Order: sequence, then structure tokens, then C-alpha cells
Amino acid sequence: MIGSGEETIKGVRLKDRVFTTLMISMLVGVCLSIGASPQSTDAQKKTKSASQTAEIARFFIEEPKKDSGYETGPLHIIYGDRTEIVKTLPPLKASAEKETAFNDVGFSGVQLAEDRQTLGWTINVENCCTSYSIPFRVIVFRHKQVLHTFDQGQMVWSWMFIQGGEHIAVVFGPTHGPEVGDYRLYDVKTGKLISEIWGDEDSQALKPNAPEWAKRLQDHFHNN
Repeated sequence: MIGSGEETIKGVRLKDRVFTTLMISMLVGVCLSIGASPQSTDAQKKTKSASQTAEIARFFIEEPKKDSGYETGPLHIIYGDRTEIVKTLPPLKASAEKETAFNDVGFSGVQLAEDRQTLGWTINVENCCTSYSIPFRVIVFRHKQVLHTFDQGQMVWSWMFIQGGEHIAVVFGPTHGPEVGDYRLYDVKTGKLISEIWGDEDSQALKPNAPEWAKRLQDHFHNN
């Protein structure tokens, strides 16, 4: 009887040990699982952050293919992390009897902001009143995607980044006639118009009291 009791006690102790071992294993697994979750999230955040902070190393415009009808080939944007983005123009459309097609035919005026993350360029469009295409829209590109497109209905005379890429200044105007441009300052992040001023008809230039950003753009326009 004594032997039977000892066996029972040993059996109970053995079961307790097995149960305790299983519980410890489960708790360790849960702790490891909880500890791994933030590391995974942090890794994802770092990957996303690295993508957003990658700087543009260089860019170039390809030559157009022979008889393609385009003035330029695609625009290539190469990042420091070796990512390459290629921007292409839409397919050309033929004009109909009652509708004239004004196609996007080329990239031009590519500029890189001081932050090296913001790039801009103009799109050359076929024009009804000239034998040549004109820069008609300004495209702003950041973090590997197009942020905004700026157009006013007239030709883009000139444009430039302001404050390291936080703002963009654009002057629009007619293809021919007096140089009385429409000077506009936009916020790059939101695309909103911040300020606007027109050139003086008499002097064909900005007035002396024009804001500094507009004067900088006017100098850029005449010196480039």
C-alpha cells in the first residue's frame, strides 16, 4: 500500500512537471511573438522611410525613335538606391476633320531641386498657332511619383524651384506679343497657389515693388 501511494505521488509530480514545462514554453513563445512584432513594423517603416528619403542621382532624356512623331524619348530618373523611374508620353492621336489633336510630344526644362528629392519638367505640346511645339505644363515629381501638374492655359515662359523645393515659381504668357507674364508661386506639397503678380504693360517687366521670388524668376527667364 505504501508503495502504491509513493507511485501515485510520483505520478502526480511527473504530471505537474510536464504541465509546468508546457506553460513555460507557451509563455516564452508568446513573449517572442510580442517582441518580434515591433521589429517587423520598424523594418517596414525603415524600408518606407528609405524609399522616401532616397535622393535623385541623375536624370536624362532619351533621343526619340526615328519617325516616332515625338520630339524626345522617355525621361529617365535614377535614384541613389539604384531605382530607376521611366516617364513616357501618351500615344499620339490623329486629328479628325472636326477636331484637332494637340499631342504631348516632348520633355523639356528638367530641373532638380536643392533637396535632391524633387524634380520638375515641362511638357511640350503641339500648338495651333505655331509651327513648333510649346512648353505648356509643369510637372512636379517627388518620392517616385508625380505630385502636381501646373498649367494656366498659356505657354510656360520659365519656371524654377524656390526655397529648396518647397515652392515652385512659374511665369505663363502668350507665344507672341508683349512680355506681360503671369507670375505664379505655388506650394509644391499641396499644389495651392500662394501668390500671383502680373508684369507691367508699359515697361514689359515686373514693377520695382514686385516680390523677391518673382524678380528671381524674371532674372532666370532672361538669363536662361
